[in-house]
Amino acid sequence: MENVLLGIILLAVGACLTYWKRRRVFDRTNEYGTERFPSYWRKLLSRSKDTLIAASAFVSLSAGVLAIALQYQDGWGGVILLPVYLYMLYLVL
Repeated sequence: MENVLLGIILLAVGACLTYWKRRRVFDRTNEYGTERFPSYWRKLLSRSKDTLIAASAFVSLSAGVLAIALQYQDGWGGVILLPVYLYMLYLVL
């Protein structure tokens, strides 16, 4: 059951990071739907930070799903883990 708890925590962290990233983009968007930045360098910094947040959210969500799927590998978890195992086999070959 500790894998399930770890998976739930990782899923919650990933969801919070995704929300934070989308909220940052929404706050920069004006009423016409375009993002506004005070300077070019601020745009580069903001986009880089958004990319880092999105990558962290993706890793956290993926790790959470895999942690839960490993706990229930004999049941429905095998369906989720099948693409992971196939990709690992592809890497080995």
